[in-house]
Amino acid sequence: MRVRRCGGPVIFLRHAALLVLLAVAASTSYAQGKTADVDLTELSIEQLMEVEVMLADRKPRKLSETSAAVFVVTEEDIRRSGATCIPEALRMVPGVQVARIGSGKWAVTSRGFNSRFAFNLLVLIDGRTVYTPVFSGVFWEVQDILMEDIDRIEIIRGPGASLWGANAVNGIVNVITKSAKETQGALATGGAGTEERAFGGARYGGQVSDRGHYRIYAKYFERDDAVFPDGSDAGDDWDMFRAGFRTDLSLSGKDDATVQGDLYSGERRQVFVYPTVVSPYEDVVEQEDDMSGANVLGRWRRQLSNGSDMALQVYLSHAENTEYDTDWDEDVFDIDFQHHFAFGKTHELTWGLGYRWYSDDIRSTDIIAFDPPEESEDLFSAFLQDDIELVEDRLRLTLGSKLEHNDATGFEIQPNARILWTPGSTHVFWAAVSRAVKVPSRTERSLRLFQRVLPPFSEENPWPFPAEAVFFGNPDSEPEEVIALEAGYRALPAGNISLDIALFYNFYDHFIDGVLGDPSFRIQDGAGVLTFPVTNETRLEAETWGAEVALAWEPSRRWRLRTAYSFFQEKIHEEDGFSLIGEDSSPRHQMSILSCVDLPGNLEWDLWFRYVDELSARGIDAYATLDMRVGWKPIRNLEISVTGQNLLDPEHPEFYEGALLAPRTEIERGVYAKFAWRY
Repeated sequence: MRVRRCGGPVIFLRHAALLVLLAVAASTSYAQGKTADVDLTELSIEQLMEVEVMLADRKPRKLSETSAAVFVVTEEDIRRSGATCIPEALRMVPGVQVARIGSGKWAVTSRGFNSRFAFNLLVLIDGRTVYTPVFSGVFWEVQDILMEDIDRIEIIRGPGASLWGANAVNGIVNVITKSAKETQGALATGGAGTEERAFGGARYGGQVSDRGHYRIYAKYFERDDAVFPDGSDAGDDWDMFRAGFRTDLSLSGKDDATVQGDLYSGERRQVFVYPTVVSPYEDVVEQEDDMSGANVLGRWRRQLSNGSDMALQVYLSHAENTEYDTDWDEDVFDIDFQHHFAFGKTHELTWGLGYRWYSDDIRSTDIIAFDPPEESEDLFSAFLQDDIELVEDRLRLTLGSKLEHNDATGFEIQPNARILWTPGSTHVFWAAVSRAVKVPSRTERSLRLFQRVLPPFSEENPWPFPAEAVFFGNPDSEPEEVIALEAGYRALPAGNISLDIALFYNFYDHFIDGVLGDPSFRIQDGAGVLTFPVTNETRLEAETWGAEVALAWEPSRRWRLRTAYSFFQEKIHEEDGFSLIGEDSSPRHQMSILSCVDLPGNLEWDLWFRYVDELSARGIDAYATLDMRVGWKPIRNLEISVTGQNLLDPEHPEFYEGALLAPRTEIERGVYAKFAWRY
């Protein structure tokens, strides 16, 4: 094994200076509604159904009145589960598939086609879109927050493109942090464990005269390696430092503003298996990679009247990353405006305009190359939605569409129609039909990846020469389209029980596939080499369907259960090509049960059981796991806890993606202790 240092040192001060400059540049704000003023840890199940969510309609709407498959992970859910990062918290959401690939890599998606670079899930943090157009997915390892600052996570399964645009194909996740007013005083957290080797965070919040509040925070963690199937260390341990601020101001009786920003810097080790055309036809490389970035976001909201408001959001971000012996920089500027008002007695109109600019610079290698190495893109958008009350407090129809123009495929129209029927105060039925589009990513359009080498006279290569497989992007890739049919039912059969059921059927056109081209022959270093090109195409059709159930139950004042179950089925119609994703890359059955018990003496006992079905396309067997947390509050402002994770097995695999040049790894059992002190 040879060790290679990738990328230069992280220039931390440069990002700190960038963050300050961006904070000066951003002075506008986008509203999030009033839900942040509600303490979600004190609400009963019945009251939680009345909490207002923003994601479904881009304006506050009671959870029980949304005509979409919406799920809310509360601050209390996160704390009691022992989740240490955002992907872990998403494991309790029905219809969302979460798999840990290694110590710091995740595969997260909604309603199918999972991979580390899953591109059908739109992810936002406080309304800031965090996907990268390099592959239209999310680097989950750098999307981090002080977990105590999260107010809630809103998740929509199914399309939301009519409001949120391209890539909101199979779902949307919005992580919403607390207002600065809610985080006054001091907070210190810390701990250590077998996998979470060391972590800590600090936050301080204060008042800005009589106009508002602010907070600043910093956090650090160091995580241990995963393991290879033989039990040896996988060489993928990593660490990360992050800091940031938030300021919420009341500019007048009608105007509110927020400015917030973050910067991060980290280092991780990774092991890759690079193909070579000489024996042994692979080269195991251990790398040390740097990752860093900064962002700033501004929001402004003006209340025009009792039934009308307008909002503006601006954000800037810069990121640098090193992976696969390749490094790249990317910059994003995004501005979004919306206006909501009542029209007559039965119509609520929401419309908006948006612009997004993206630029990247990717250094090519013999293994990975992009053509061109530098690219910038513009995305223009406009949307209109009308909520029509057909029968007062009983029947509501929602019609809307988003129009976008991007540099890759031109204009895209993404409409939807939704209907909500409330026959009584404890029963809600809804149905929807939507069209959504995924714009081809840089990877699909311009990547060249030297993927693998088949040895001569092997089972897959009968020729006397090594055969290399090389993937090529296609600049003529068409946007993937989905037509989605959904229906749902919510009920409160009792004050301590809530039930949420969603059914869906999705039909995909222009689904990504690969076409094997004619082989070529060359002489390299005096030996012959066969090259088999695989070109990205968008010619396949696919179908997915399934059901999702969420049940919350409070058997007593001291005991709360939250259960989620998902059934998922997919069918990819392969013709001349073959699917690059493959069927059965997502589990057919999933279950999550979180049990939270309050014991005498300020003790808490929490159990989290999960079952995930097999992933035959990835060679992953079904597995079940159990997390257990014991918490104690010896005094009002101090909490001490011990959490055990993955307790049923010493280690188990959750995902494998051979196309990423990485060996198989498994996730180990772990335990960590934590304290949280507030003043």
